[in-house]
Amino acid sequence: MKRLVVVITSISALVLATAFASEPVTTRHLSVSPSTSAAAVSPGGRVSLVVDITPKAKMHVYAPGQPDVIPISLTLAAGDASAAQPVQFPPPEKREFKALGETHLVYSRPFRLVQDVTIPTSRDLVKRAASREASVTVKGTLKYQACDDTICYAPVSVPIAWTLALQSTTAQEVKKSR
Repeated sequence: MKRLVVVITSISALVLATAFASEPVTTRHLSVSPSTSAAAVSPGGRVSLVVDITPKAKMHVYAPGQPDVIPISLTLAAGDASAAQPVQFPPPEKREFKALGETHLVYSRPFRLVQDVTIPTSRDLVKRAASREASVTVKGTLKYQACDDTICYAPVSVPIAWTLALQSTTAQEVKKSR
């Protein structure tokens, strides 16, 4: 019986984590699917915001850290989360552009960006967490310029949101997290 409860709880958490992320978005160049590492978070708690990106056939986006290109980036809006860590990018692939005589770092296959955030312990959030069905939404923007084998397209900004159930914390937990 104990195993059944653990399994049901785990499945419920997975379903909630998926259900609270914004819907997948498909642009002319790629698809974007946000999710989270947890379905719920307490004020002072940490969670990973995830963005799975799948470029369409023959498309690529540039990896960060290169001159003269517009790289893919994830920026969080000021609000109910503070980003303590930089965005985690996967290793890019090296691609030679013979016509240009250049080699760039790109993503042309499905990849994942991860942004760890901490939910503040503000009075407002602690108070909201005490109510049933409270939630916190973190908003962000994914910016990129996609290119295919012959042309680079205009830069695009895709709004993204992650909504997490907000759990109540005890005063002791809030003090420890500060």
